[in-house]
Amino acid sequence: MAVENLGPAVISIAWVFGALSVGVVGARFYVRLRIVNKLTLDDYLIVIALILGLLNNVFLSVATFWGLGQHIEALQSKPINIMHTIKYVYLCEAFAILSPGFGRISYGFLLLSLLPPTKRRRRFLWTILGIQFVVDVGGIIISFIQCRPINGFWDKRIEADCWPPYYQEYTGYVQGSVGSAVDLILAVFPASLFWNLHMEWRQKASLSVLMGLGIFGMVASIVKTIELRAITQTDDLTYAMAVLGIWWTIEAYLVLIAVSIPTLRPIMKRVKGPTERSDASWKGVNIYASKNKSGFAKHSETYGQFKRLHDTVILADITGKGSPPRVGHIGMETRAHIGDEESQHYDGDGIRKNVDVSVTYDNPF
Repeated sequence: MAVENLGPAVISIAWVFGALSVGVVGARFYVRLRIVNKLTLDDYLIVIALILGLLNNVFLSVATFWGLGQHIEALQSKPINIMHTIKYVYLCEAFAILSPGFGRISYGFLLLSLLPPTKRRRRFLWTILGIQFVVDVGGIIISFIQCRPINGFWDKRIEADCWPPYYQEYTGYVQGSVGSAVDLILAVFPASLFWNLHMEWRQKASLSVLMGLGIFGMVASIVKTIELRAITQTDDLTYAMAVLGIWWTIEAYLVLIAVSIPTLRPIMKRVKGPTERSDASWKGVNIYASKNKSGFAKHSETYGQFKRLHDTVILADITGKGSPPRVGHIGMETRAHIGDEESQHYDGDGIRKNVDVSVTYDNPF
């Protein structure tokens, strides 16, 4: 039996998930500022995603005040309520699309900072992120230009020129499908990195699961995409929009939480206690520098200038600023042949010729 009023569920889900996300992002920034001592682009992007998610909450709350979640028959005597409900849900779509979108892009940048500078992998990730952004922005544009004037979408007293409903339906299918596909790719992608490292399979599995939590966002995205069909095939808009709003809110916050949890690895290690140890030597992964100079060997998969990034704490226990290289410290070795002499450099001014990766863990985390 269908619930007569989904309004309370909309409010509860939106603000409970919102509070959880604020807590997770707050913990993320604690790690970044107090342990890693550095903020990177993905951190700023996740803040944007969180703000957009909270704006989604605000607009859904206003829509619920006007009648979102109630069956439209119960609002027939209050046409102004129906109009305002549809209006605020309609305006909420931009936040509902961009919030998980920025969350996915944030995670993409996190993965880019962990990748060795191989053109193939980096170009693949850039392509995925580009498609995600273009589809999201395109979906918002189509949504907001489907009626002229725009308020004709929710105010039926206005004679507006609107596209057929299936335009919005198909646009939603494309946007939702791309979002789900990107969630899947970003969840599976880290496993392809860890599985090539020399570590115990349980460690590989643990890291793959930790970095692959976005799969839950994918499930919510799929359900949301399915629910889009109900919007164009029902007259009970105020109720159907509540169901859709619940799922796009869950999607946004699951993506946000999933992409932030891996950055909390240092806190997880501290909670487990100091008895666990992991010794890792990861050479040539996060620091690379390459310059095209005559007399220097070129590597086919290095390019550009790369600086040390601090997101490698995901793989190791971080003891804080000023700690000596120990558990999970990421080192770099570059070798360049100049004539018959081989030299080693431990700064950012060399040319990488050979890269050795060796990771050994005493215990799974």
